[in-house]
Amino acid sequence: MPEPIEFAHDGDVSPPLRRLGQSVLLSQDEVAFFENMQANRIAYAKNEALISEGDDYRCCFALRKGWAISSRMTMAGRRQILSVYLPGDFIGLHINFHRRAIYTVSALTPVEAALIEPMRLIEIQQRWPVLAAGMDWSAVRATNILSEHNVSLGARTAQERILHFYLELWCRLMLVGEASSEGFDMKMTQEQVANTLGLSVVHVNKTLKALVKKGLLKIEGRRVEVPDVAMAVRMADFDAAFLDSFRLANDASTRRDGTRDMLEAIDELTDEMMERRSEAAE
Repeated sequence: MPEPIEFAHDGDVSPPLRRLGQSVLLSQDEVAFFENMQANRIAYAKNEALISEGDDYRCCFALRKGWAISSRMTMAGRRQILSVYLPGDFIGLHINFHRRAIYTVSALTPVEAALIEPMRLIEIQQRWPVLAAGMDWSAVRATNILSEHNVSLGARTAQERILHFYLELWCRLMLVGEASSEGFDMKMTQEQVANTLGLSVVHVNKTLKALVKKGLLKIEGRRVEVPDVAMAVRMADFDAAFLDSFRLANDASTRRDGTRDMLEAIDELTDEMMERRSEAAE
């Protein structure tokens, strides 16, 4: 049996591999193969399109640095942001099933991405079943995130919606070593948050101020912190299960700043919340 990989500190492996390591135990050979597969890299400037709506899919992207978004523009000129891609995420894992893009993916910040050709994805399925399972789980997780956004759009108040979104970004960034247990740097503008959550910019601005006043968020410039994590999780109805369990398959989230402890604390809070919900329903 191959020896499972252990992640000891930041910089051991790329963010996409850290992301995969949340779901599956990867051998040294699988780690080496996947890291070597990311040799073909390309940099995108802020606001540059990685994929334009209507283009043929030519490759999958493994996001190594920066943030990206997918969006659709309506005939009336209104933009809806569908997904936010963070370091470690994959864009276009479904390229073998869809010929043309139905949305535009653009760089929210300067981005570095590895280009993975469709034949390499097939090779992974044929030669590396554990690695393939990790990529499949990544696709499932992306669907879960979209589903949770739908719940927010239809069933959460503006405060719950925004708080839930900020908790999601924080946890996703912690899981790949891009945020600390204290907080994270927000790369999105209030207008972009509004376009993601179906709110006006004015509503987002007022709601953020209300959340700060309640002590649920602390915002200084781009820096976002969550002073009372337990209260924020309960108010936002934040169920960590949609991001995968934080009880990871390996030590990919072990950090000196206590990130792993924070992720496990959030996981436990959501477990307690789900138990109380189940008891109330009986």
